[in-house]
Order: sequence, then structure tokens, then C-alpha cells
Amino acid sequence: MNIRLNCYMLGILLMMGGLPAVAQNTDTLRLSEAIQMGLEENYSVQIAANNKNIADNNYTLGNAGFLPTLDAVASKDYNIQDSEQIFASGDEQNVSGARSNSLSASALLEWTVFDGTRMFISYDKLAELQQASAIEAQINMENTVADISAAYYTVILEQARVNVLQNSVDLSRERLRLARTKYEVGNTSKLEYLAAQVDYNADTSALIQQKEQLYNTKVDLNTFLVREPDTDFAVPNQIDANMDLSIGELREKALSSNPNLLLARRNQHISYLEVRELEAERWPQILVNLGYSYNSSVAEAGFVLGRRANGVNYGVAARLNIFNGFNKNRQIQNARILTENQDLQLKELTQELKAQLEKTYINYTNSTILLELESENLEIARENARIALERYRLGNSNALELREAQINAVQAESRLIDAIYSTKIAEIDLLRLSGQMVSSR
Repeated sequence: MNIRLNCYMLGILLMMGGLPAVAQNTDTLRLSEAIQMGLEENYSVQIAANNKNIADNNYTLGNAGFLPTLDAVASKDYNIQDSEQIFASGDEQNVSGARSNSLSASALLEWTVFDGTRMFISYDKLAELQQASAIEAQINMENTVADISAAYYTVILEQARVNVLQNSVDLSRERLRLARTKYEVGNTSKLEYLAAQVDYNADTSALIQQKEQLYNTKVDLNTFLVREPDTDFAVPNQIDANMDLSIGELREKALSSNPNLLLARRNQHISYLEVRELEAERWPQILVNLGYSYNSSVAEAGFVLGRRANGVNYGVAARLNIFNGFNKNRQIQNARILTENQDLQLKELTQELKAQLEKTYINYTNSTILLELESENLEIARENARIALERYRLGNSNALELREAQINAVQAESRLIDAIYSTKIAEIDLLRLSGQMVSSR
């Protein structure tokens, strides 16, 4: 069952004989349009998407250490020297400014074929990091949708309050007109006329302040949508609230779909894989290598005036750390402690989620009860205000009676607006806690 609240104060319109509400001349912004705009333009959403792309790029066999490395090196060297050589035969060779140059090039392929299964563990960890990044992006999206939705309904709330106060000003203006007419014909005192003027001014002042509050909430929503702060827009005249949320279904969804809980579980498994990575480093590494080299040199002095060599080299190597100051044991112990911390954080988050869900649902339930109660109160206040206005017109009541009926009607409408708004905000929080904020849109 859905409850729809009309933001215009229909009861006041009736008692005023059909006075118009505040006109809307700008285009109406729908919630779906605001959410789409926010998800496309919001900076935090874009940053989260970029972080997810980084995690996607990191999830490769090469980054995990499965693939070989291939390096190529080439160099060309030149040398100018003065040389003086005396041979065993007694001959001498003196060369001034002797030039020489050498060219070398090599390529080396190195491949780790065994590292204690560390590469397999690293690949699994990269997969977990990729999934964790996707969940973080989901958390950001859900929070953005929740923030936009709350800001959107706050605009509707403040607009509804503007309409209530506008109608209250219209009623005060009508009362002021009647009081002035009665005063001019001598049917009432100047005191009553001045009291009507004071009440009209007070209502006008409240309306001005409320319009300022409405403007500020529109600025807040524009900020979420990455628009110019002064961009004007209209909103629908009602808030639709779902009255059928079930605590049992919400509990089940929260434990299985809450993105913060899902992220904590991923981080828990990542910590476990990091321990296994460190333990794998205790095993020896076995590497195979294959290389090719080419060298040539030319000289103007010396025994060898020219030389060239090229060939292939290959081999197998094993590497094992014997002792590193017990640092490996320390690292593994710390990693296990961090894993234990992740377990504790997961339990703590689960407990906090359950508590927050229960408190939010109680708020939601109470808001629905208040909504029904305030709806009934509003009907009574409407009828009382209509009767009070007619009695004042006929001279059968005084200004205090009309003012009290007016205030009661305004307060009843305001409480009803607040109740439907509180119900909707609680609904948004429940959907966010149960991981349904995006899927429900």
C-alpha cells in the first residue's frame, strides 16, 4: 500500500474559498531524472568508477607473476686514448688519439616456473580486489542515490511548507481585510484591526524565511547533481511512501546484500590470501632463462684490432632465502593479526547493521502511525478553520478564535507533512541498509 500526500493545503483552500497555491513556472524535475543526472555527473561516483577500472586493469596473469619477462639491451660505446705499449720482444707501439668503439646487444627471457604457488594466490587476491572495488563502486552509487533521494524529498517538504505558509498568509490577509472593513464601519475596535495587521506581518515573515530554506535545499540538491547552485526547478506536489516494508525481509536482505557487509567479507578473504602469499615465500623459487647476446669491437691500437662474438645462453636457477633476520616470521604473524582484525570488524559491522536496521524500522513504523493520526487531525483542523472563518465573517466570533483555528490548521498540515517525510526518509534508509537502494529504482 502506498500513501500519497498532497502538498497543497486542501483544507485551507476550502476555507478560503479556493485561494490558489504558489504557482510553479519552471520545469518539473523528476526523481528518476535527478538520480540519472547524479550518477552520470557526480564526482565521487566517477572517482569510484575510475578506481574500479584500475582494479580491472590489475587483474591479469602478468601482474600475478605467471608470465615471463623479456628484456633487451643495446649499447654503442666510443673511446679515444693515447696508448704506449712495450712488447716482450722489445718493440714499442705508441699511438696518440687511438680510437675504438664497441657494439653490444642482448636479450634475456626469464620465467619463474615455481614460487611456492604464490602466483596462484596472488591471482586469486587480484580477483578479490577487483570484486572489492566493484562493491565499493556500488556503495558509492547507493549512497549517492540515497543522498539525492533524501535531498529531493527535502525540497518537496520545504515546498509543501511554503505552500502551507502561503495559504496561512492568504488567510491572514483575508482576516486583515475583514478587520479593516469592520473597523471602518465601526463594528470593531482598532485594537482588533492592529492585531490582524501584526499577525499578517508575522505570517509574511515566516513565509519569507521558509522560502529561503526552500532555496537552500535546492542548492543542496543541485550540488549533488553537479549543476550550478542557482539552477531553478520545480518538484511534484506529493511524496509517495511505501507502507508495506517487512522487517523479516529487510533483515534477510541486509545480511545477504548490504554492500558494506559484502565488502567486509571480501576484505576478510583478501587478508587470508595475504597470509598465504607470505607463507609461499618460504618455498624456493625456480627460474629458467634464455638469452642471446651480440658483441663487436674495433680498435686502432692493441693486440686485437677487431672482435665479434654472438651466441645463445640458457640455464636454470633456484633461489631460496635462508635467513633474513626473522622478518618473514614477523610479517606472517602481523598478517595473521590483521586477518583476525578483519574477522572482528566483520562481526562488529554485522552487529551494528542489525541494530541500525531495527532502530530505523521502529522509526519507520512510528512514522506510519503518526501519518494516520495526523491525517485524522488535519480533517478536524480543516473543519474547525472553515467554521471559524465563517463565524468571523458573520460576526459571531472574535479574532482570537479565528487565529487559534488558523494556527491549529497550519500546525496540523505541517505535522502531516513531517510524518510523510519521515516515513519516506526511513524507507530510503531501510532500502540502503538492505542493499536495495539502486535495485529498487
